Amino acid sequence: MPQVQIIKELIIVFSVSLIIISIFKKLNLPSIPGFLIAGIIIGPQGLRLINEMNNIQVMAEIGVMLLLFTIGLEISFNKILELKKLFLSVGALQVILTTLLATIILLLIGINTRQSVLLGILISISSTAIILKILSERNELESPHGKFSLSISIFQDLAFVPLMVFIPLAAAGFKGNYIDLITKLILSVLILAVAVFASRYLMPKIMHQLANLRLREAFIIGVVFLILGFSYLTESIGLSLALGAFIAGLILSETDFSHQVIADIIPLRDAFNSMFFVSIGLLLNLKYVVQFPYLILIATAGIILLKALIIFLIIVFQKYPVRIGIVTGIGLAQVGEFSFVLAQGGVRYNLIQADFYSAFLASSIASMMLTPFLFQLASKFSFRMKDIDTLATKRMSTKKLSELKNHVIVGGYGLNGRNLARVLKETGINYTVLELNPKVVKEFKEKKERINYGDITRRDILLNLNIQEANVIVFLISDLVATKLGIRLAKGNYIAFMDDDE
Repeated sequence: MPQVQIIKELIIVFSVSLIIISIFKKLNLPSIPGFLIAGIIIGPQGLRLINEMNNIQVMAEIGVMLLLFTIGLEISFNKILELKKLFLSVGALQVILTTLLATIILLLIGINTRQSVLLGILISISSTAIILKILSERNELESPHGKFSLSISIFQDLAFVPLMVFIPLAAAGFKGNYIDLITKLILSVLILAVAVFASRYLMPKIMHQLANLRLREAFIIGVVFLILGFSYLTESIGLSLALGAFIAGLILSETDFSHQVIADIIPLRDAFNSMFFVSIGLLLNLKYVVQFPYLILIATAGIILLKALIIFLIIVFQKYPVRIGIVTGIGLAQVGEFSFVLAQGGVRYNLIQADFYSAFLASSIASMMLTPFLFQLASKFSFRMKDIDTLATKRMSTKKLSELKNHVIVGGYGLNGRNLARVLKETGINYTVLELNPKVVKEFKEKKERINYGDITRRDILLNLNIQEANVIVFLISDLVATKLGIRLAKGNYIAFMDDDE
């Protein structure tokens, strides 16, 4: 019976997944690579415990929908507006440059134009699920590299809409029915416009009425209805179910009930999410990997290096420290879940040959599996690179601020930093501010604020601020690792700095 087969497959998936992620937990390793490995083990190329993929793919699709719904909840329109400068500049630049350079490289090695362009697009997209999970677990979403990662991820997620339209256009050799394609694009924009309107005016009232019923079942049913409704709407105009779920999340993110929605949906999301990553592992062609191991290694290394380098250069040219560029670049160096959706569309429209699809899939899975480990290494390694971070030194005054004595050093000029600086100024306490965002520094220097550009984890910059004579240093930055290092430097200033001077 089909029902029994589905239950059997679910038992296999969840039992093997539990074993693998339990082992990973004991080894203090992230769970996502564990799910991918579980899929490889039980798949058609592994132990062949699961050979029929239809049921798993349906559940994986539900997992993607719930995943993108919660991403939409966490992002929100307000977050997009807050990060709009980074979103439009850094996000767009990353996608364009990565696609362009990847396409050129693929053309040079002999792949035809249509496949090269599509593969370039697929490579440009990173995994929002992986990077958000890593940053959330490390409490670094509000850190500089967290904001860069979020801005780039948001742009990539929204770029998925025109990219879905691009695939049939490319398949038709850019000679297809332009009216149909333009219609789809206009409909996509209209759906986003409806989402904005609903999030501002309609959805808060609906959610308030559902909450007034004081029935948890009614509240959850209303949320599920919204997810399925928008998913069906986007699918019906030729886009994807996942996109509709993402828009539903954006709508609910603007209501007062978003936290309750997250609490109700997260258990379901985590269960079905595992299905998505397991299903990716199931798709891997191990015979192809065994047959062409060096090709997969080169492709994986190429993807990671290309994406990390492009993101690194973009961030460094934004006048941010080298360590921010390294961590952000490595964090977004993998291929993302949207790429698999687009790749399947490419296969459906005969844009990707079977061998190229197998190579892309294997190298993409490898990049996803490596990301959590590479991110940990990058975080540790990046702080050792601060000594060659010449941009920070150039932006910081080379003259020691010797007039600063018995002063307060304010690390970070966000909302709390500005409030503290205002209080210090009003009470006549001598202070100086250290900020990592060069645009903020330039803006407030013009307003005669006592602000300097610099990285609080750099000993030479703290010396320039005459830290030995400071009474207090206040850390108001959303980067836990940088805060710990800065505190360690500040605590040891009388010993460490004097040793350096000697």
